[in-house]
Amino acid sequence: MKIYSVSDLINQNFNVKFLNVLQSFWRSTKYFQCIGAPKKQNLFLFLNGCKIKYTDKFGNVLIAQSGDVVYTPLGGEYQAELFDFESENSHTIDVNFMLYDEDGDAVILSDNILIFHQTENSNVSALFRQFLNTDFEQNYIQNRIILFRIIQTLAEKNIVQKDKSLIEPALSCLASHIEENPSVKELAKMCNISEGYFRKQFNKCIKMSPVEYRNKLRLKRASAYLEYGAVSVQEISDMLGYSTVSHFIKEFKKYYGVPPLKYRKTFIN
Repeated sequence: MKIYSVSDLINQNFNVKFLNVLQSFWRSTKYFQCIGAPKKQNLFLFLNGCKIKYTDKFGNVLIAQSGDVVYTPLGGEYQAELFDFESENSHTIDVNFMLYDEDGDAVILSDNILIFHQTENSNVSALFRQFLNTDFEQNYIQNRIILFRIIQTLAEKNIVQKDKSLIEPALSCLASHIEENPSVKELAKMCNISEGYFRKQFNKCIKMSPVEYRNKLRLKRASAYLEYGAVSVQEISDMLGYSTVSHFIKEFKKYYGVPPLKYRKTFIN
């Protein structure tokens, strides 16, 4: 048995030789355990409107929220307790599967439980629901394509999360010192990476440049001052580190479509 992370798996040749999908409403029981009886397949589980507390055989505890995808490996041993059901229609979508590499060896994504958080904002939830809208017996190939797409989407999400953790020191600095103007070179140094690589990773994760992101943070803070305080436009400009008040007004109007004082008056009205 071989272990490939979900990010590595998309660059490997692998086959799906078993696939089974079940929608579970957990009305009669809200507890499952396989300690002493290791899982015979890999499992992806999508939570809709409920949470799960996992405890593995070593006593480690993980909590999965609604919208998360949980992976439990072939050979895994754990107990699971479902709770916080939002309605009688709350459910899980359980996808049991077996993966094999080109040498015919069974593949797992981890020897521990993995939780992919907040996937409802991606197309993962829609992919899981596609399983429920197909005739499973008649769509052998289509169902495997859906599983491949789920793996690809989770891998892409996982790669972005790793990349974002790389630039986290810079993100933290920009958020906590909003009035300062660190250069891109200084931000890259905080992350211990080159300036060019930092720019590339920042744009990949945040979808804007460091300067654009800093300005967005400032303007969001400015809007809060205008909405909830009596601070003057000049004072806001000074507090947020703008070189001149005219520059601040210009940037604010570009972002919100109106100058600061009109924004405040509209909000109060």
